[in-house]
Amino acid sequence: MGLITGIDTVFYQVCNMDRAIAFYTGTLGLELERREANDWAELSAGPISLALSGELAVAPQKGGATVVLRTDSLDELAALLREAGTQMGQIEGMGGARMLDVYDPDGNQLVLLEPIVD
Repeated sequence: MGLITGIDTVFYQVCNMDRAIAFYTGTLGLELERREANDWAELSAGPISLALSGELAVAPQKGGATVVLRTDSLDELAALLREAGTQMGQIEGMGGARMLDVYDPDGNQLVLLEPIVD
């Protein structure tokens, strides 16, 4: 048995906690589980929490994690994100799934994935 048993939390550094939480809750529809002022926030994204680490920088960090979020309604979600003015790419087929790159207000990349069901 390995020492790593799964992913516990994925987090991004953010420059503005209020703006970041507004994007992840209002635009993406994730539920805010916990917030510790402007230092830390955790959002429910299925069995794994997506966390935001507080306003430690004046500019987004280069690189970092990429979070892949699963959806059963990629076209509907893409339309809602487009209406919200979210920066994003085009939906692309990738083997057994369709994917869409989107970017939060700090420029962090997220991938939205819809499995292709035969």
